[in-house]
Amino acid sequence: MFYKKFSVFCFAALLAMQAAVCSATVPQDADNDAKPKVLNQRVLKQAEKKAQKHAKQAAKKAKKQKNSPIAVGEKAAVVSTKPSVVRDVPQSVKTEGVIKTPAAKPLLTERDGKYYFLGTELPEAYRSISIYGEPSATKTQAVAYIKQTNPEVKLACTVEELVDLYWQEAEREQVRPDLALAQSLVETGAYKYGGDVLHHQNNFCGLGTIGGGVRGASFATPELGVRAHIQHLLAYTQRKEPATEIVDPRYDVAHRIRMERGIVDTWYGLNGTWAMGSLYCEKIMATYQKIMAMQVVEAAAQSEKKKEKQEKKSMKQRVQEILH
Repeated sequence: MFYKKFSVFCFAALLAMQAAVCSATVPQDADNDAKPKVLNQRVLKQAEKKAQKHAKQAAKKAKKQKNSPIAVGEKAAVVSTKPSVVRDVPQSVKTEGVIKTPAAKPLLTERDGKYYFLGTELPEAYRSISIYGEPSATKTQAVAYIKQTNPEVKLACTVEELVDLYWQEAEREQVRPDLALAQSLVETGAYKYGGDVLHHQNNFCGLGTIGGGVRGASFATPELGVRAHIQHLLAYTQRKEPATEIVDPRYDVAHRIRMERGIVDTWYGLNGTWAMGSLYCEKIMATYQKIMAMQVVEAAAQSEKKKEKQEKKSMKQRVQEILH
């Protein structure tokens, strides 16, 4: 009997609680008439999912705006991936670890109307100096310069003999021997060679070399090598043939080209013709000036010879005095 009363009491309480919940969820109309409406659980779940989706999209959008380089207040349809630069804030420049390369100095400079090649003053009006003429430098100066520049020179003859050959072969054709020798020094690196031509070839002006390991012409003796050099100069500078038999293997080719395009009679005219470089003449003139600068050595050699003559003369005088 007790259990029956308890069950009825629980059932009545359950009905009361359901009625209270329904009354709390049912809205009132304008006439305050209660119109119960059953809430659709599926609709609630869909609404909840949409709310969560919108919340995630809003969070994602906020995160993008936080990482965006666009400044505050600016609007852009496309978010740039380039690094932003704040114009109002001064940027500090880091100089540590930066290697500064100095600007290349020009090879040819002009100061006060004078020209300098790598610091060496060139002769006055050097561009008009003729290939032909009398030498200004002496043999002694030339020998001294070669020995000073290359103490371990390797030649098939002595330095003195090579200088004599240049004076002999050049003066026969009326070419300036001192400048021809200066050109030879430029072509061979003061007879150090080290390029395509080897020292035993007796090739003193790079005849027949085109680079890429091509050795060029070879001559049996230093005399023929010097003669070929002078003849190649003649091929550029005059219409008549050399006074000696032609030994230059490229004389005919060079002479024919110059007859078509015009001969050159100055060392400056060799720029872009003998050599493709635009400062070829300047290199020759700078070397020539260094030869001319060997004045002290020349004076010392002369004073040494004069001293020897005086000693010989004094010895003769002493002998004569003794005999008397």
